[in-house]
Amino acid sequence: MIGRASFRILLLAAAGLCVSSAAFGGTASSILGLFYTGVDNSGNALANGTTDSHWDVSYARVNGSGSTSSAYTGASYVVSSSYIDSAWVQNSSSYRWVTAPGASTAGTGGSTNAGGDYLPGNGTSGANSAYFVYRLSFWVGGTGSGTVTNNVSIALTIAADDQYSVYVNPAAAPTVNNAGTISAGGTAVSGSATSAWNNTSSLTLANTGAGKNADFVVGTNYLYIVVANTNSQTGSNGSSALNPSGLLVYQLAGAMTIDGKVVPEVGTILPLVGALGLFGWRRLRRRSSLPVPAV
Repeated sequence: MIGRASFRILLLAAAGLCVSSAAFGGTASSILGLFYTGVDNSGNALANGTTDSHWDVSYARVNGSGSTSSAYTGASYVVSSSYIDSAWVQNSSSYRWVTAPGASTAGTGGSTNAGGDYLPGNGTSGANSAYFVYRLSFWVGGTGSGTVTNNVSIALTIAADDQYSVYVNPAAAPTVNNAGTISAGGTAVSGSATSAWNNTSSLTLANTGAGKNADFVVGTNYLYIVVANTNSQTGSNGSSALNPSGLLVYQLAGAMTIDGKVVPEVGTILPLVGALGLFGWRRLRRRSSLPVPAV
C-alpha cells in the first residue's frame, strides 16, 4: 500500500514530467488559417481593389527610408486582372494577386488602392529601392507547447514581382536596410527566388529531415514573405519610376501534411468547424430548455 506522503511525491513527479514534456515541445495535429492570397474566409476570390484580411504588409522600406513607411503598410489589396502583366501568373477563381497599400493604377500615379499594382522600387539597394514584407498568421493545433517535434510539411507556390524571400517564425519581424540586407533576428531564410512573377514551382516548408528549413510551434505561427520591387535592376538605380509589384501565394491548403497524412484544405475545414460549433451550441441550448424530470 502507498502512503499519503508517497502518493503526493508520485503526483508531484508526474506533474513535473508533464511540465517538462510541454516545455520540450508539442505535437501538431491540425493546421488552420493558411489562406491563398486574394480570398475570403470561405476561399472565394475577392473583388478587385478590396482588402485581403489574411495577408497584410507589416513593413515597407520605400525610397531609402530607414524605417517602415506607413503609407504602404496595412491590409493588402487585391490586384485587378486588367492590371496584371501578361508575363505574370494569372489570377484565378481560387486565388488572386495582392499588393501593398498605396499601389496606383498607373506608372505616373493615378488612383490608389483601386486594383492597380504600381509601386515604388528600382534596384536592390539605394534610395530608389523598395521592399514590402507580407505577413500571414496561421494556427497549428496540437498537444503540449513550444516547438513542434513531429513531422509537418507545407508546400506553397509563390509568385512575386520582382523577387521574394520567405521566413517562418523568425526571431524578429523582417526589416531591410538601405543596402538591401534583410534582417530577421538571424533566422535562416526558408526559400527565395528572383524574377519570380511567373514562378510556378512549389517551395516546401518542413521542420524535419534533410529538407528542414522551418520550425513550427503549437499555437500562432507567422509566415513572412519579403518582396523586393527591383524593376529587374541590381544594385543602386537612379530611376524613381513606379513599377508593377505584388504577391501571389497558392497551393497552401492542398499540400499540408502532418506525419505524412494530408491535412484537410482550409477552405473546407473552417466552415465545417463553424458548423460543428453552431450545431453543438444549438444542441446544448435545446437540452438546457428541456423540462427537468421530477425526482
